[in-house]
Amino acid sequence: MDCDGVKELLGQRNRFGALVGVDIVEVAPGAATCRMDVRDEHMNPFGTVNAGAIYALAETAFGAAANAHGNVAVAVNLSIAYLKPATGGRLTATATELSAGGRMATYSVRVTDEAGALIADVQAMGYRTKLPLEEA
Repeated sequence: MDCDGVKELLGQRNRFGALVGVDIVEVAPGAATCRMDVRDEHMNPFGTVNAGAIYALAETAFGAAANAHGNVAVAVNLSIAYLKPATGGRLTATATELSAGGRMATYSVRVTDEAGALIADVQAMGYRTKLPLEEA
């Protein structure tokens, strides 16, 4: 399956991502970019974007990057550091594969705002199965 096919398949199957408004913009083996236009329901009581919304964006980018190799990959661990509050606009998450060997792969995900400010930094680890995405 090529990257366009992976992007389309993940976009169709990621109902939670669609619910929270995450769009998969770009996918390549081991890399992905996702965006989320901040909506009122993403906001916390203090006027900044809820941590869960930022996490959902970052996790979706990680998942797209990890699955872009064409086999099912699942999260083992995600560690997120919230570095700056986001207040609205559009957030972008960019995932990059740092290392892959055997069944485990490690990723870096950076979440930025429209001005390019770093909002969150994520380190993620995924388990890569032998099951092709089309069969999942």
